[in-house]
Amino acid sequence: MNEKAKEQLHVDETIALIQAEQQLLEKQQQALTSTVQEELKGIADKTIRGGSDEAFYESAVEYRQHEQELLLKYHTAESQQKRIKTLKTMSNNPYFARIDFREESDTETLYLGIASLRDPQEETIVIDWRAPIANLYYEGELGPTFYETDHDRFDVELLLKRQFKIQEGQILSMVDTSEVINDEFLLEILDEASSSQMKNIVSTIQKAQNQIIRDTHSKVMLIEGIAGSGKTSALLQRIAFLLYRHRKWLDDKQVLLFSPNHLFSDYISMVLPSLGESEVPTRTFRMFMAQLLPNFEIEKELQLEEIFLSGKEQKAERLKSGLALVKEIKRYGKSITNYGPLFRSLKIKGEVKISAKQIRQWYQETNPALPLYQRTQLLQTKLLKKIGGLQKDEAKKQWVKELTEEKLQDYFTDHPNQEYTEETERRLRNQIRKQIVQRYFRGMSRMINQFQFINYSKQYLHFLQSVPKASLSSAGLSEEEWTASILETRDKLKNKALSQEDAVLFFLLAKELYPINVSQKARFIFIDEMQDFPPAQVALLRQLYPNASLTLCGDLNQKVFGNETIVGSLNELFPTEQVTRYQLTTSYRSTKEITDFANQFLSQEDRVELTARKGDLPSVFEAKTNQQALGLLEEMIQDKAKERFWRTAIICKTAEECAELYDSLAPEVQEKVQLIISEDTFMKKNLMIIPAFLAKGLEFDRVFAWNIGTNFETEQDQLILYTIATRAMHQLVLIAPEETSRFLTSADPLTYQKTFI
Repeated sequence: MNEKAKEQLHVDETIALIQAEQQLLEKQQQALTSTVQEELKGIADKTIRGGSDEAFYESAVEYRQHEQELLLKYHTAESQQKRIKTLKTMSNNPYFARIDFREESDTETLYLGIASLRDPQEETIVIDWRAPIANLYYEGELGPTFYETDHDRFDVELLLKRQFKIQEGQILSMVDTSEVINDEFLLEILDEASSSQMKNIVSTIQKAQNQIIRDTHSKVMLIEGIAGSGKTSALLQRIAFLLYRHRKWLDDKQVLLFSPNHLFSDYISMVLPSLGESEVPTRTFRMFMAQLLPNFEIEKELQLEEIFLSGKEQKAERLKSGLALVKEIKRYGKSITNYGPLFRSLKIKGEVKISAKQIRQWYQETNPALPLYQRTQLLQTKLLKKIGGLQKDEAKKQWVKELTEEKLQDYFTDHPNQEYTEETERRLRNQIRKQIVQRYFRGMSRMINQFQFINYSKQYLHFLQSVPKASLSSAGLSEEEWTASILETRDKLKNKALSQEDAVLFFLLAKELYPINVSQKARFIFIDEMQDFPPAQVALLRQLYPNASLTLCGDLNQKVFGNETIVGSLNELFPTEQVTRYQLTTSYRSTKEITDFANQFLSQEDRVELTARKGDLPSVFEAKTNQQALGLLEEMIQDKAKERFWRTAIICKTAEECAELYDSLAPEVQEKVQLIISEDTFMKKNLMIIPAFLAKGLEFDRVFAWNIGTNFETEQDQLILYTIATRAMHQLVLIAPEETSRFLTSADPLTYQKTFI
């Protein structure tokens, strides 16, 4: 029996073990589900016994124990379901590598997969790729080497590193190597077609990525990587590694993962489940702010594409997104502490119950040595006590007495069998009166509990008006421009709306004014596409979660929004913490030919290193008329010979161009194409038309760059063209009018093939 046949036999045996465990777990889960359902019925029937204190206490303890047992069974059912999902993923591809090593006098063989697997004798068959010993595969070289756990170092001799490509339980290829990943094996994996969702690529983790994934010492990490360098993959695999490493105490709800838009969130959504972990909810920062400020609508950035296309900096927004105003909020908070915030009178049905003047007087009676938010908390306690006195006064009023008598009569009418005594009537009258008054003051009590005796909107506008002229000058803003921006913000506030930049500052100001408790806890925070994530947003996260570890990831070559960059503010954001920086400079996405072509749109120092994967030269087609260009596009996207490129994106510069192109297509072609011009859309078809600003971060087998003409002229357009070109994995086609972009005419003619239609 040759070596491949032996390995195939081992694959078959491993899959049989996986299926046996899966069947056992499914039977156990069915039994557990049945038990839980019966116990739910039982808990509904249980009552807490009255009578003696002893009986009450015993029944309450029994009830609590029953609840805890049920909760434990729920957790067991959840973990079983998670394991079943992992086993299903492993059933077609149980592992991707094998290592043989000698430790002291013993020789061991281990296989690496997305999760561990044991046989009925508890012998390890597959180890989790995140286990410390698995690092021998990613870091070790044949011969003497070592692996480390949290407390120990183990010296071993690595004898064999074998890589597998397994599909549907069959070994398609295997190779022995001394490298981290054999080049031929890596290129074979990379040459596969893409899909609508990012794939788990633990089998192709490179040494540079592995260092990022397994770094457990860095509190703040910055991953800078060029297009296609695997930075997002490394980020997600780092999340999976940390969830595994800290599994005894880390809940996936304590992990915050930010992505640029919903389209990208959907694209990466299946990576963690395919790594054997629960899906960590991915959110946009706008969604996060909407949770922090539920009473306000956080506006979508309507000008997102416009900023992307122009690269122009909106000066007011840039100032708000930087750290200057974050620091000003601290100064402003201290400056108003003695006088107090801007209060609003507390009214019921238009009648002032507690005036703003009275509230200010009580505020100024609080301890002046305390910070602002603690003084408003003491004020809140006083206001709640005052409500008690106001309720007593209100209860004596004629309208309350009349309504009480009316409801009392209604009660006796509705309860004709109620035994009547003077004592019963007096007790009921007091209860009804109390309920009426409490209901009358309910809205006011809610306002006090939510600190709405402070006029946040006016306070925020007052803060903006107090911004020093020096801050405006350094941002290149005139006083007139800043005043116009404030008026725009005021109009939004009237409609309970805020831009994202204002929402961050508004919340930080509110945090100075009163204590805010955020229900979402976070121990680890991950930010993808950090180049479009302003410093003010990071500052807010640092204030909310000062002890959380932070991983930032992005490509500065794709910085297309006019905000301040995090990278330029690292010293201010993390003055006392070491920032670990990693750079990924090798592209694994595109072929050498596509990368060589795209490199021309970057400065010399930003050029991309690349894998040796070969392909066709990018094609440039010049059409004399739009109709000719359209005919060529329709012909090419319907070419049966090109079907191996099964995910195709037609990328236009603007959303408007996308819509126009889609409308121009023949009806039978339209049926095959999905038009995506909103971030809320999911990729449902394998052929799509998408604008450049939404294609950021995504990858496709084949890309058609549409209408690359004189509309690509500025330095910003050059970066946009780079972004479009680097979305392509296997084939890049540029369709241009007769008057092409100057970037194409100045490109090296040896890096593309040109055809005139």
